[in-house]
Amino acid sequence: MKKKDEKKYMEQEWRSMTHHLKAFIKTGDQESLHHFRTGVKKLRAFFTLTESVKNDHNPIKLFKPVREIFKQAGEIRNAYINIQLAKGQQAIKLDFIQIQEQLMDTLAGQFKAQGAQFLATLRKARRKVKKRIPKLKNLHIGLYYQLQLESITAGLQTHRFAEDLHTSRKQIKILIYNYRLVKGHLDMPFNEDYLEQVQNAVGNWHDNSVTIDLFAAEATQGETAVALLKKQAVQLKRQVTKLLKGFYDRATTVTELPLEQVS
Repeated sequence: MKKKDEKKYMEQEWRSMTHHLKAFIKTGDQESLHHFRTGVKKLRAFFTLTESVKNDHNPIKLFKPVREIFKQAGEIRNAYINIQLAKGQQAIKLDFIQIQEQLMDTLAGQFKAQGAQFLATLRKARRKVKKRIPKLKNLHIGLYYQLQLESITAGLQTHRFAEDLHTSRKQIKILIYNYRLVKGHLDMPFNEDYLEQVQNAVGNWHDNSVTIDLFAAEATQGETAVALLKKQAVQLKRQVTKLLKGFYDRATTVTELPLEQVS
């Protein structure tokens, strides 16, 4: 892979990330905040890949100030998501929603007040990071993906539907995020569609778990909201278990459709 292609990718993602941050600072739009956080995840995935070539370049360390902004944005998003989840449950106390709305507004106000400082942090981090991007060789990219998939496979074989499963999902998402960049340079099959299904299924299970914990103490009719969520959890676990069977083989097998099916 050419180094200029790596830098071009980084610049594109950085511009997109900055655009969405500016949009949230100006309008308070939650979708803009969500896209900003996704942009941070994509760039961190890229730096994780580049740092695997030469760990003395430390792009992730230089990216840390941006991650701090990401974490603050996450507190706002958590409050927003809690509100959306609670509104769909009649058994949740109204004052819980009001408290979360007040928290979200307070955090968003504080965040936007630091907007100019945050944008300056992004500019400074960008200047530093772009100087520390090493050249990615195709051989290294293939080896990195192979080792990561083997590591994920080992983790999934021993998971117990706990935080370790969510950690495996994060590893999968790093590979998916980077795939757009490395697709033409990867010398092994990579079943992106299957891995998207896996990470979505695990994400749905994790969201359900978090929601159960959140609502267990807040429901006026606890059994109504939480019992329904627990029933959903059973189905979500079955879906995850089914998808994880033969994980490595399925992740590294891509079936070409016959031409008549493609058309």
